[in-house]
Amino acid sequence: MKLGDIQKQTSNFDQFKEIGGVMGFTQGGSEDVFATLVAANKCDNVWAMCMYEGSKSNGTITIGGVDESLSNGTIEYVKDVGLGFHSVQVDSLTLDGGDTIEVGEAAILDTGTNILLAPTKVMNALQSSMCGSSASGSDDSRSSNSLASCNDLWSNKCVKLTEEQVDAYPDLTMQLDGTKLIMSSRDYLLLGSPVAASADQYCLGIRDGGSAGGSGFIIGDTTMRGYYLVFDLAQKKIGWGPVDKTTCGSV
Repeated sequence: MKLGDIQKQTSNFDQFKEIGGVMGFTQGGSEDVFATLVAANKCDNVWAMCMYEGSKSNGTITIGGVDESLSNGTIEYVKDVGLGFHSVQVDSLTLDGGDTIEVGEAAILDTGTNILLAPTKVMNALQSSMCGSSASGSDDSRSSNSLASCNDLWSNKCVKLTEEQVDAYPDLTMQLDGTKLIMSSRDYLLLGSPVAASADQYCLGIRDGGSAGGSGFIIGDTTMRGYYLVFDLAQKKIGWGPVDKTTCGSV
């Protein structure tokens, strides 16, 4: 194995703490930890993970196969369309009660990204659909006053919200080429973000990705934590199963 040290880092989105090291699993090259295990015939070329604070840890990683007990539903697979980075094809995004936003972009899967990063055109359409006519300048089925502090949140401001106000925000459905991923308001409205001025403020966990990864589209932890995520590198496919909160982090 080759080892190295980190000499500089960017702000890394919301992750401001200094990072001492990284152990990569997903590149599939000849030098990372997992690829070395596979090359030595120690395990199959499949690994998986889930993130949930259970009784033992804050998640569970599976090396060399799939543990069905970590998902409480069917694990549905989609094609890995990435070149260099593992990616999935996103056909569209839909907010409950809003319009369907056509996307047609590949999104990189990155467990080191805390939030959902979306291309600028997708961000603009999502804000318009969620916040209403004041954001888009046109008639919209959703009233701009129906969701508390909606435009403030989309302007990267952190605000105080009641439990009822948070629950009023709609689910976000991401249509992949083969399955759907659902984020609730509790997934994309983040309490305790390091960019908040106080611990009782909520911040929007969806940001403009700019040119990150090429398309600016990166699926991070806030989406992944609802799922047992399978990286089947042998078959070049990605599996998504609803996370079993009774087992993940409690093995």
